Amino acid sequence: MEAGNGSGAPLSRGERRTIGRIAEFLGFADLMAVLMVLATAFSAVATWRTASIANALYLATERPYFGVAGVRLDASRPGDPRVEFIYRNDGDVAAENVVIECRMRIDEKLVPEETRRKNAGILSPKELHHFQLHIPREKMPAILAGHSSLSVEIAADYEEPNHRRQLCYVERFAYAVDESAFDVNGGTADCASRAQFETQSR
Repeated sequence: MEAGNGSGAPLSRGERRTIGRIAEFLGFADLMAVLMVLATAFSAVATWRTASIANALYLATERPYFGVAGVRLDASRPGDPRVEFIYRNDGDVAAENVVIECRMRIDEKLVPEETRRKNAGILSPKELHHFQLHIPREKMPAILAGHSSLSVEIAADYEEPNHRRQLCYVERFAYAVDESAFDVNGGTADCASRAQFETQSR
C-alpha cells in the first residue's frame, strides 16, 4: 500500500525522496545527540579523575611527615651512656599537637624507667630535634660485647594544620654490634595498625 500525500493520491517520487532525506537527517541527528551525551559523560569522568588525582597529590604533599633522621649510641659521658634520637618533620607544613613516646628494651625486656613521653607541640618543617634515653650503665659492657641485645622504639601522634587528619608513626631500631650502629627493625605509619604493632612490641 503506497502512502498518500493527504489528498488520497499516492506520493510522487520526489515527495518520497524528500521524506527519505528527512528520515535520514533525523536518524543522523539522533546519532549526534547520543554521541554528544557520551562525550559529555566521558568529559565529566575525566574531569572527576583529574580533580581526584590533584586532591590526592595535594593531600600527599601538603602535610607533615614525622620521621627519624638518626639513632646513635652516645658514650661521650662517662658513667651515663645514652641512646640519642634525632627526629624532624620532613613535610612542607608544620605538624601540630605532636606527642612522642620512646621505649628501650634490653634482651627483649622493656626498661620501664626509660619509657618516656614528650609533648613536643609544634614541629616546623626540616628542623632537627633530639631526644635521649639513658642506658643502665651496668648493662653497657654486655651490650658492647654483643652478649646483650639493645633495641629502642619511637612513636609519634600528630596532626595536620587545622586538625584535618590524625597521623601516626612508630619505628623500632635494633643495635647491631658489628656495625656499631642502629638498624631499622620494623614500624608503621598506619594509625589503625599502630596499636597492634605496640602490643607485639610489649
